[in-house]
Amino acid sequence: MADITLSDAVRSNLLSLQATQGLIDRTQGRLSTGLRVASPIDNAVQYFQAKSLSDRAANLLERKSAVDQGVQSLDATLKSLESIEDFVAQMKGIVDSARSADDTQRTELEDQLKELAKQIDKLIQDSTYQGLNLLNSGSSKLSVRFSDKSDSKLEVTGIDINASKLFRNSVGSGFLGKTMAASQALFVESFLGFGTAFQNFNLTDASELASFNAMADRAVARLDQTISFLQSKAGSFANNIAILQVRSDFTQEYVNVLETGAGKLTTADLNEEGANLLALQTRQQLGIQSLAFAGQAEQSILGLFR
Repeated sequence: MADITLSDAVRSNLLSLQATQGLIDRTQGRLSTGLRVASPIDNAVQYFQAKSLSDRAANLLERKSAVDQGVQSLDATLKSLESIEDFVAQMKGIVDSARSADDTQRTELEDQLKELAKQIDKLIQDSTYQGLNLLNSGSSKLSVRFSDKSDSKLEVTGIDINASKLFRNSVGSGFLGKTMAASQALFVESFLGFGTAFQNFNLTDASELASFNAMADRAVARLDQTISFLQSKAGSFANNIAILQVRSDFTQEYVNVLETGAGKLTTADLNEEGANLLALQTRQQLGIQSLAFAGQAEQSILGLFR
């Protein structure tokens, strides 16, 4: 089949129309995706720069999720410590009440103390978040990484406050002895230091009353030391929560910066692209008219043969 020979004017107009249509297609693509650089073909340098920023932002978001879970784990531990402190404060009230109680009441009060000790032990064992308990072992550890750098992390070591190490003596040291499960029955006698059950004291006898009050003072002092110990540990955990919260907020802000930077490299200006499309459509209409004029010139020559 023979090739069709076009005049220079027609060919020039066709090429111009093809180029204009290509620009229209590109502009419509930018308007539909919102991206000025959608692939390496558009701009390889900017595409890969933006991809690097986006990948880092995605990695940091994963880290932020781990940081947020770390906050929740420490918050669960902190709430457990606060509940244990409430139990110990109740113990103080019971010990003080025993000073003026009769034999029957003191027996009941001693049972309440033992029940509180039992509940503290159970609460400690239940203070687990996602399999990690920071209250029943000094070897437990929460490790939260902030980035891909190996040293960018926070490590929080657990504490062992099972009953024998929770309750403090008058100078703040943990008692040595059996675990709560083995010595719950002797909690008042051993851990609180009364030496015998409440009902064995004859509080109508002045000397025994004085002895009981001295032991009660010592027990209250021990419970105060236990509360001070719990508050100190709670303060440490609260400080770590604050650190993680700051890192979480920083990570979110940093991710926003990275994503904004990636957008500046790839995002299209929709106002500009809309104006471009209107101008290109106008140019296309002018090209079609120009092509029509070029065709009319050839038709005029044809008219000479008629």
